[in-house]
Amino acid sequence: MTRHFIFSSPGGSDHIDGQSRTLIFAGLSIVAATYGLARYCFGLFLPDIRMEFSLRSETIGLIVGLSYAGYLVATFIGSWLSTTLNPRLPVLLGGVCAAAGMCLIALAPNPWVLGLGVFIAGTSPGLSYPPFSDIIVRHTAASKQNTVYAWINSGTGFGVALAGPLAIFAADSWRFAWLLFAILALAATVLNYFVLPNASTGAKRQALQASLKLLRFKPARPLFTAALVFGVITAVYWTYAVEMLVLLTNDSQAPVRFWIVLGLAGVTGCFAGGLVNTWGLRRTYLILLCLAGLSVGILPIAAGSMMGIYLSAAFFGASFIIMTALFGMWSIQIMRETPSIGFGATFFLISLGQGVGPVLGGFMIPIIGHTALFMLAGVCCCCLAVFKPPR
Repeated sequence: MTRHFIFSSPGGSDHIDGQSRTLIFAGLSIVAATYGLARYCFGLFLPDIRMEFSLRSETIGLIVGLSYAGYLVATFIGSWLSTTLNPRLPVLLGGVCAAAGMCLIALAPNPWVLGLGVFIAGTSPGLSYPPFSDIIVRHTAASKQNTVYAWINSGTGFGVALAGPLAIFAADSWRFAWLLFAILALAATVLNYFVLPNASTGAKRQALQASLKLLRFKPARPLFTAALVFGVITAVYWTYAVEMLVLLTNDSQAPVRFWIVLGLAGVTGCFAGGLVNTWGLRRTYLILLCLAGLSVGILPIAAGSMMGIYLSAAFFGASFIIMTALFGMWSIQIMRETPSIGFGATFFLISLGQGVGPVLGGFMIPIIGHTALFMLAGVCCCCLAVFKPPR
């Protein structure tokens, strides 16, 4: 696993020098391409893809699950390459996989090729994201690491927000939109090729024994449980929100506007460190958790008005990005001796849940419908308050 820095300074409070700004721009661009576009934008085009290939809900759930399966596999590969060889290498591999996978999606003649493209695109954030912990630790001053990480992490929001205007530009051609995404991913990869330092970390691999100890570490069990279930719940929203809006509103532009608001709200994730410094980790976690549950549960009810749709998107975008940062802080807080292993295990479980969510949702929708599924997911999210960080 890669080493992960500790959030020790108020987010956004430190002066960022030219080198750090360049690193932020490179990291934000690759996160926007791999997370914001390659991993999370499938749901934006789901109604059109379903119609063209005549896909059932169960099949869609399985295809989307391939994205998260690819991510889980690639997380180990990216961490191993970063630790043993060079953090720059897996970042570039992730960018290439994002471009290649999205090209396959755009050109897919059948569901089999579509699924392969989704899988390859899904590997891209697993390869490119973990190495940035090593890069930031080695090439950024300690006082600036929190700010640099927060901005790079918010790249998901930028990517999701950018997808909306590109979808409008592509008009009714979802294939053209995915080709545009692939070009942007390739451009981000080239940028990182020239910007990222080409030097080995020189770090040793974490011992397997330390990883196995996590299974017996009682303080980590609430964290791991919450991370897994949170992944399941949020994957339902990312995958099926647009499809439900199409069914409930009969407005072809509503999903695009919804997606833009969702992405712009996610940019607020760069302020996660400042919120924790002001409110504390536990209070921030509980507030954002309830906000996430509310955003999921009210979407089918609020779909009758555009303001309600925008509020749900804004609440979810902000709470999701910040919550991912909070899970990282929680893991570091309780596992200071092996922070990188705890951090990696936490995000592995979030992604595992996000792999289960679309599959589970795909089988539940024909039985209980979209509305009941979202309301149930929102209630379950709020119930995660029983699993909270220590004071």
